[in-house]
Amino acid sequence: MNGFKSISVIFIIMFTAVFNALGQYDISFDIKNLKDDTILMGYYHMGATLALDTAVNNKGKIRFKNKNKTLDDGIYFITNRKGKNCEFLIYKDQNLSFKTSDDNWVDNLEVKGSKNEALYVEYLKQSNKLGEQYRELLRGRDTVSKQEYDSQLKIFSVKNDSLHEDFIKKYPDHLLSKILMCAKPLEIPDFPVIYADDGSVDSLQMRKDGFCWYKKHYFDNVDFAYSGVMNTNKQVFADNYNYYWDTVMMYEKADSILYYADFLISKATDKKMADFLIFDITKRYLQDGIMGHDKVYVGMVDRYFKTGKYQAMAVSDIERNIMRADVWRNLLIGQQVPDLACPQSDSVSAWHHLDEIKNKYKILIFWSVDCSHCTKEIPQIAEFYKQYKKTYDLEVFAVHTDGKLQERDEFLTKYGIDWINVNGLFANYDWRSYFDIDKTPVIYILNADDEILAKNVSYGNLKQVMDILEKGGFNL
Repeated sequence: MNGFKSISVIFIIMFTAVFNALGQYDISFDIKNLKDDTILMGYYHMGATLALDTAVNNKGKIRFKNKNKTLDDGIYFITNRKGKNCEFLIYKDQNLSFKTSDDNWVDNLEVKGSKNEALYVEYLKQSNKLGEQYRELLRGRDTVSKQEYDSQLKIFSVKNDSLHEDFIKKYPDHLLSKILMCAKPLEIPDFPVIYADDGSVDSLQMRKDGFCWYKKHYFDNVDFAYSGVMNTNKQVFADNYNYYWDTVMMYEKADSILYYADFLISKATDKKMADFLIFDITKRYLQDGIMGHDKVYVGMVDRYFKTGKYQAMAVSDIERNIMRADVWRNLLIGQQVPDLACPQSDSVSAWHHLDEIKNKYKILIFWSVDCSHCTKEIPQIAEFYKQYKKTYDLEVFAVHTDGKLQERDEFLTKYGIDWINVNGLFANYDWRSYFDIDKTPVIYILNADDEILAKNVSYGNLKQVMDILEKGGFNL
């Protein structure tokens, strides 16, 4: 995991490097009666609010200028130390000049020389007025009947929707239109009724078909050909994007996740958006933790890192991901592990082979007596083993990962653990690299042919996992 931390840092540097490209921005504000000494300029990116520049008050004139930077399209803002703020767009223009007064930055805002920005400023003012109407409506809620309140609320909703729809209709290519579209609820159609063979309504199949439609059309209102939507406050894009992967796709099969990942990436003709999607989805499934989802990480690396379609990080970090994926490929559910042989104690003692175990299930454990988690879980697993060994026809092959054999044997004797215990310091191959062991305990459940049935199982889930395996295994 440490390797990916450095990759994350590189990605952040890569993504903020958009502000380090050759070019320049020049953003000025003339704020009448400005009292603040310093004003900060910032921007939004995927749910984060980030500082970008500061400017000193010069008789009400504030200027943010850099000859060596250009700004990505998106929503930016100025703010004082007390949180007072005013948003503006970066959309095609890098040189913007605003005028306002300190009593109300938004309502008094004017812009010179930019039609695109003037459209956004006018929208901001109208939206601000509607916001005040809504707050006034809420304040007077208890002074009118519910019928009157509902009627006023409906009128407000129509005005708010009309403001958005009118702008989208008039200026469909404007960044604001793309932002408003992102926030627009998805319209789900009525699906035809499906009947089962017996003539009854097949509600289960209808739900499945509806969910498939929802997964595929979830982002219909998002223009993935335009990376500017990422540089907006989190309600616009980031929240919906994260909800898709964290909730909608949470328990999907790996092949399904890869299908929809490819589908979204294919829509991202904007390179910055494509790079973001590839990196983010790959990282999510490196750290996902749900059994079987490691296949997504391997698939993403194969599709985009190995093929050279993704090059937005250092070559060494791309190679590190490829190497990790190649290791994980051998550890996916269904893969057969090579026979592991280790001695019970020193190299001249009796050697035990994993493939000599003929039980229906084999629990392969990597552990150490120096590991605090191990010393808590191993005795619990031992109790499970004693209670259910015959029920499930299972055996344990426990590999001790360091050389403290005396402490190991004392621990085993203390808890009466009599399964197959071996010394991992001697082995017929480098199991640490093969099984990607960088922590303990690690538990694999294998069948009689040493094929992986489950992995990274904790003691608390062991009984549940075994019951699922007895019923046919995981549908991954």
